[in-house]
Amino acid sequence: MPFKASNSSKYKVEIVLPGYGKTSRLSTKSERKATAEKMEKALRLIWEDGFYELVEALEPEGPGKGGKIDLPTLYHAWRRDELDELARRVNDPLLKEAVKTFAQTLDYENHRLGARHFLRITVEPSGPLLAGTEARVSWVYEPSHIDRCVRHMIQAEGYKPNTVKNGLWGFLSKFLQDRLGTPDARAILREADRPSEDDRRDVVLSPEALHRVISASEWEVRVFLILKASTGIDKSPILRIRGRDVDEENWSLFVRDNKTRERSARIDLPPVAMYALQMLLKGREPEERAFRLSKGQLDYRWRKARKHAGLTPENGYEEGVRLKDLRHTFAAHYLRGGGNIAGLMGRLRHSREEQSLMYGRHETNGHSDMQSAAEAMGLELPDRLEEDLSEPESEGRSDWQIPEWWFDRSEPPRLPGEDGPEILDVPDRGGLGGGRKGYSEADYREAIEEAGSISGAARLLDVGKSLVRRQCIRHEIPVPTLGGEVPGDSDSEEE
Repeated sequence: MPFKASNSSKYKVEIVLPGYGKTSRLSTKSERKATAEKMEKALRLIWEDGFYELVEALEPEGPGKGGKIDLPTLYHAWRRDELDELARRVNDPLLKEAVKTFAQTLDYENHRLGARHFLRITVEPSGPLLAGTEARVSWVYEPSHIDRCVRHMIQAEGYKPNTVKNGLWGFLSKFLQDRLGTPDARAILREADRPSEDDRRDVVLSPEALHRVISASEWEVRVFLILKASTGIDKSPILRIRGRDVDEENWSLFVRDNKTRERSARIDLPPVAMYALQMLLKGREPEERAFRLSKGQLDYRWRKARKHAGLTPENGYEEGVRLKDLRHTFAAHYLRGGGNIAGLMGRLRHSREEQSLMYGRHETNGHSDMQSAAEAMGLELPDRLEEDLSEPESEGRSDWQIPEWWFDRSEPPRLPGEDGPEILDVPDRGGLGGGRKGYSEADYREAIEEAGSISGAARLLDVGKSLVRRQCIRHEIPVPTLGGEVPGDSDSEEE
């Protein structure tokens, strides 16, 4: 018998079905008792007709959540004799809807990006439509379809295999496990061609290059680079640091990692990282974030500092130095400084030993280990003969020391020069200039010059195209794709 709960005017249904038991409290979304009674009767008949999966789809998927379908949807499909079609939609929904819904549950940025790439190349009309706009989830259960997506991104669009593996492939792995379970998902992926080419870069900055790019950075970026280079923590976890995460007594930091829960851990800090955090958090509340920069603002300011410091392809750095390369730099210098693979695995919070072993060539430094091995075998060179050898060149330990001005927020970025340091300009980002992101007129001008278009500048600054357009109009910034003219309200860029 339908009933009303004390906090709702809508009737609910809760009945016992043979072989199933009592259903959850199902809302009829109707204030009419007669309609609710019809839905209750239909529910019994649907169960008797063997549409068990549809009844099970009414059950809530979690606390505070609804089922895959609701009772009115099931009732109206029964009235129209469309239960078979509804069952197909429940068991094999539209690919676009299923991917969008699942993508909202992802924490890892690469997997979210993989979901966007997957939708773009499979179902969105503006893409190559590898699956078609009406494709169902079952389309992706075919290994050859996964191969088509991978090949398209690598061969047609020029993405590197590692990028596709970390983004698209990683997303599909998670998506298939959610839909089918781990065993079936792995069986499908085993038949597909996983991007396997090792295109990882291993750029390791020298102390001189590291000092140069940190000196060329604005104050908050300087602190970020000091933390990243001295701890090896990834970008996103650093930007999420809050005051309560820092233990000043024990010099440790709780790192929230978004790749896996296992990578979230408390790590020890070197003195330079501890001091940098203290300077950054001075006067902040425990719940406040240490960094106020967004990812887009950080990336933009990093590119400027990198350009000033000369860490570009023109100066011998392939494709330019990325923020990620500071993690590689930490790993290499950690091993050169006397650390070992086991310790590095813990410091970088790697889940597999192979991830740390890629830095193994940096573990030995100098000749002392080789000399010890030779002596252990009785092959020690007599002292008189050793005097005839010249001393081998050795990298040794760096004598570089951090300048104190790095930690002064009032100090502008600078570069060393023969006639003294060259002070670099920092745009005035006060007031409302640049919209919510806090970019200045100079930032927008430089982004337009670098990208050549409004859409490209928007990607560089991590803002919307409409915001870039408004700022170009406001500051009269000419745009190359508009013939070098300032955009007007009716102007549009050609792709």
